Amino acid sequence: MDNLPVLKYALAHLAFSLIFSLHSMEGTLKDLSFEANLESNHGKLKYSMKSNAVINIIKTKYGDEYECVELYKQPALAHNLLKNHKIQMRPSFFDPLKEAATIAIGNGSSAETSIDVGFTDCPLGTVPIRRRNLTESLRAKAIFRQQFQSFPTSNSPLIFNQGLFGPETNPFQFGEGRERLKNPLNKCGNLNLYARLNLSTFAGISTIKEGTIYHGAGGYVSINNPTVSNGQMSCSAISIEGGGDNDFSVIRVGWMVNLLYHGDDTRLYTAWGQIKNGKMHGCLNTECAGFVQTDPTIGLDMILKPYSVVRGPQYYVKLAVNRDKSTGNWWLLYGENDKPVGYWPSKLFLNLKNGAATLRWGGLVNSATPQMPIMGNGDNGELHSSHFRQIAIKYEAETTLNGTIDVPIGVIENKCYKAGDNSYKTEFWGYSFYFGGNGGDVSQCT
Repeated sequence: MDNLPVLKYALAHLAFSLIFSLHSMEGTLKDLSFEANLESNHGKLKYSMKSNAVINIIKTKYGDEYECVELYKQPALAHNLLKNHKIQMRPSFFDPLKEAATIAIGNGSSAETSIDVGFTDCPLGTVPIRRRNLTESLRAKAIFRQQFQSFPTSNSPLIFNQGLFGPETNPFQFGEGRERLKNPLNKCGNLNLYARLNLSTFAGISTIKEGTIYHGAGGYVSINNPTVSNGQMSCSAISIEGGGDNDFSVIRVGWMVNLLYHGDDTRLYTAWGQIKNGKMHGCLNTECAGFVQTDPTIGLDMILKPYSVVRGPQYYVKLAVNRDKSTGNWWLLYGENDKPVGYWPSKLFLNLKNGAATLRWGGLVNSATPQMPIMGNGDNGELHSSHFRQIAIKYEAETTLNGTIDVPIGVIENKCYKAGDNSYKTEFWGYSFYFGGNGGDVSQCT
């Protein structure tokens, strides 16, 4: 009886796979399947969760289910580039004194610490992978393809890579901050996910000194829960970038609200992408092979609570992406004490093997409706807006992330979304800035 839930899930997954096989023969869902073969930079990438890899299933108090998957049977290792990959369990820069992960609150004391409080973490030797049905997986892939189809050149000081939201877009100058998606995804099978109209906006700061190589970025970002509608997304982002139009490499981490992907909760997200032959490959979280998880207590796509209150208590999550000099792998660090969650192997990227050319921090919104959504908490004034604090950069491969910002920083904003007050302040704030806005009619946000 104890194995009944796992057996039911295995049978359900088999049924979904068979259903998809019929659809893919017709060509309707070929590129978005749970079992789809996706062309990657150097071969084929296949995501296929095997039932015998799932040790048990845990459920959070919010109702999310995570599969505890055997470490060496996790989806990441299905990537052709990661065959016979030996998992790096800890980065070379790991400090065992900082192993406890937290979400920082207000004055820096700790709040919730893992996927959720009140249940047993995944057993040692396993990692938590968010459990999804076929429809949810299709949506995740469709959303990624919609938002990551292509990127303009990454190293121009006047450009933010708005291709996060669409293909073949024109770069914008400081202050414009908007692009129009020229070729949006129309439908995914029977999932009418997006309308023809699809617009996106970024507001935040960016390194703009060409020729500088970076090995990491991090900071505390206030946790907000912006209201979005179907076809809209709002998120914060720390972005690690390298390469140009035809070979762009990117890693992004932050929090996200996206109704189509995971409802109206604010959740931890990661994304990686690599352009080759004009096509972006990669995914959100663990929706495809790529991100190698090592920690059994932190789940990608987990709900982040409590939320900050405008003119009230502020709650933060500390995130960082840090390159390991010994392996070249890019590690996700979570919490006040920089807990290593997992890594993106350097083999996934053409232009992040030796470091990054550009770093960004800020807010991103995307809309397939005539209205642009709230970014951050909806306030665009420096006193009460969403914000990053203790911005950190890693300049040298052998050093640690630090708050010394000694490179030129550009500010990107537009009529609807502002960013600014980027400067050093107190010890608590470090180098900080605010971002956000209330959105509005598309015609007013250009």
